[in-house]
Amino acid sequence: MHPVEAIDNGRLSRDLLLLADGDEGQIETYRRTARFFACLREGAVKGQIGVRENSPEEAEVVSLAVEVGEQNVGMGTALLEHVIAWAGERGYGSILIKTGNSSIGPLYLYQSCGFRLEGIAKDHFTRHYPEPLFEGGLPCRDQLILRYALYSPGERERIRRAYWNLFLEKHPAYAGRPWNHWQFSYGEKLPNRLLVLVMTGKKRGTSSALELYEPGEEKPRAGALSLVTWGNGIPGCIIETEEILIRPFCEITGEEARLEGEGDLSLEYWRRVHGDHFRREYGEAGKTFHENIPVLFERFRVIFRGDGLNC
Repeated sequence: MHPVEAIDNGRLSRDLLLLADGDEGQIETYRRTARFFACLREGAVKGQIGVRENSPEEAEVVSLAVEVGEQNVGMGTALLEHVIAWAGERGYGSILIKTGNSSIGPLYLYQSCGFRLEGIAKDHFTRHYPEPLFEGGLPCRDQLILRYALYSPGERERIRRAYWNLFLEKHPAYAGRPWNHWQFSYGEKLPNRLLVLVMTGKKRGTSSALELYEPGEEKPRAGALSLVTWGNGIPGCIIETEEILIRPFCEITGEEARLEGEGDLSLEYWRRVHGDHFRREYGEAGKTFHENIPVLFERFRVIFRGDGLNC
């Protein structure tokens, strides 16, 4: 985990500002107009993100960088997901990000967190920067514009019900059956990644800690229907639960690990990743994880997919 906190301009890392944008004029503009958040270690800024208000409806991420030695460990994801949650709490309708065509890593991060390409400003960097820019062996010429749409709870509910009604039009035999909605895991990037595995047929099972369900909370059951959403709460697909197994963590088998569809599909990978996940959940609940915790394993099948992939 990488905790994120707000920082004032006096604590900003100039090296990270320069890593995000080499234009001194732009950096000074960001320092004056943006609000910054950071991941720190022993008081030192290791990653930071700047966001400013373009209008009451739109926020824009203007600077995002992580120290080279701290990259590829989830810090950039934590910063971006923090800003998405922050903007949603404040009622913005969308978040804008602009980046270069050569920024392959950031482009992957932005899209994996739910940003979608909106436009291209061709030759932006060759026209507005005094020196040619290169990144990863590629010339940086064009500016890519991406946007993350934020929805209110009411909007998400209307979209989910419209999606469910579309499903019933195509599969009327399911009319009258109860259903719920949820997303895998937490944040933006991980739910999206896991949903893609489901929609491509690689993931056909999921695990949860039986002891951490709230009293009275409905648990998965065979025959249950679920609308699984992307990280932003918008529908991705509908699944039907086929089987429920309850067994100790230490007795989960290689077959269940394979059905989860994650990593290298091995039991070793499942135990490592889910052990870390359950330790975090148990810790947050004030409980202690151990090898014999009861795990609820759910096997499911996809019965409806959106975005032109309808069954």
